Amino acid sequence: MSKEALDWVWTQSQSKGVSRLVLLAMADHAEGPSHLVCAGSTWLVTQVNASRSTVLAAMKSLEEKGEIAEVSGVLGDLLHPVWILPKAIGHTETPPGDRDDGRNNTRLTTEERALCSDPDSDLYWMPADEVERIVADRIAACVKKHTSPGESQA
Repeated sequence: MSKEALDWVWTQSQSKGVSRLVLLAMADHAEGPSHLVCAGSTWLVTQVNASRSTVLAAMKSLEEKGEIAEVSGVLGDLLHPVWILPKAIGHTETPPGDRDDGRNNTRLTTEERALCSDPDSDLYWMPADEVERIVADRIAACVKKHTSPGESQA
């Protein structure tokens, strides 16, 4: 869980209604400084308790507003897409509070789980360290693309 991402949603996000619920569900599972989250539509439908079409429309709206961005070519748990919350990057919790959420911190990070399971993909046949490097590069490129200085972070 990323307290910074959750705090950003509550204090800075322009999302409303179901879009806000989708973003909160994603922020609740975001990890690392890039606020990465593996989130498929089925999981989000369950979390938000809304119809698939409503959740997909909310995700499209969030993407258009730049509040979520899919990391191209990277899949996570259960082949779910990996997303970042670009506007939450660099946000600090307000007010600073206790950051120990009591969860088990020995879980694998999103980067460690974002491996390709598709045998038709070039990534499938590469050594694990090469796949990890490519995944890290793709995540970094996505973060850079969605947080370039010309874009608003508000």
